[in-house]
Amino acid sequence: MVKKILGILIVGLLIATIVPVGSSNAQPIDEKDINRLSSSQIEIKIRGGHSIHAFVKNIGTTDLNDVDMKIVLDGRFISRLNKNVEATTSIEAGKTVLHLIPIFGFGATNIEITVDTTTATASAMVLGNFVFVVN
Repeated sequence: MVKKILGILIVGLLIATIVPVGSSNAQPIDEKDINRLSSSQIEIKIRGGHSIHAFVKNIGTTDLNDVDMKIVLDGRFISRLNKNVEATTSIEAGKTVLHLIPIFGFGATNIEITVDTTTATASAMVLGNFVFVVN
């Protein structure tokens, strides 16, 4: 009986990692926002694994010092310590900085990372401290 329940749980978790999770927040963009977005010097990529890996690259020609960074997770079963994180970061021109965001929880979550004026989002499945990024 225990083996059947454990088997069903494992199969359910595997299926849950395949099913896309998330929502679309499409909003109209103002003309002044287009100018701001096109002049952004930052590129953000979100990857999973043990904790969340945020690769923040300065694609501009000037160093960025003490830039505000905010991480927001909206999953129901994510540790409250990890849900909203605010920090600052400095990135030299042309360099990439890796930020490891520790996480603990279970289930689906949306990840939103904002550095300066650039925002990257991803949907993920969290199992303990391991993160499977869906997109």
